[in-house]
Amino acid sequence: MGYCDPHWIGDYHFYNAMRFRTRTEPLESAPSPAADGDARSLLLWGGVSAEGVPYLEPAFVLDIPPSPPVDGGNYRIRGRDASGEELFALSLDMWRIADGDGGSGFAFALPVRAGWADALASLTLSGPGGSFTLDGESGLVEAAAIVRNPVTRQVRGILRDASAAGLAGAVEEALAVDPALEVLVSRGIPDPADWDR
Repeated sequence: MGYCDPHWIGDYHFYNAMRFRTRTEPLESAPSPAADGDARSLLLWGGVSAEGVPYLEPAFVLDIPPSPPVDGGNYRIRGRDASGEELFALSLDMWRIADGDGGSGFAFALPVRAGWADALASLTLSGPGGSFTLDGESGLVEAAAIVRNPVTRQVRGILRDASAAGLAGAVEEALAVDPALEVLVSRGIPDPADWDR
C-alpha cells in the first residue's frame, strides 16, 4: 500500500481499485473538454496533518475539467498576487484520510482565469489549526512531478523527492520505462511557462 514501507501498490490492490471505479463511476459517452485541450485548470491539493497543522502541495496547471470544492467548511484557500491582492478565495471542507495517521486532505481543480499566469504569487490555506502559505520563495514543499500519457492525459505517476537530483532520477526512471510519457514539474506555484503548455 502507498503508506507502508517500502512504498508500493501491487497488482492485487490496483485490480481492486480499478474494479471498484468501473462499477461506481459512470462512463462518459462524449469526450471531456480536457480531451480537446479546451479546459485549463489549476490543481490545488493539500490537507491537515494529524496534529491539525495545514499544508499545501505544489500546484499544477493541467488540461483537466474543473472540479471546484463544494462551498462551505472550516477551511479557506486564497490565491494572491505579489502585492497581496486576492485573485480568488474559496471555503472548503476536507475528507479524513482512511487508514492514515488521522490527517485530512483535499484536491480540486479551479478553472483558470485570465491574468492568473502573470499574477498568481501565493496560495494560503487557513483553518482552525492555523495557516500555511506557499509562494515561489518559501521552499516549504518538496517539488513534485506528474507523469502522464500526453495523448490520453492519464496520470501514470506522481513523483516526489526532497532533492532536485532525487526527483530528476525518479523522472529518468519513469521515462526509461516509456520515453513517450510527459512530465510536469512544480516547485510550488506554477511557473509562467506552465500556464501556456
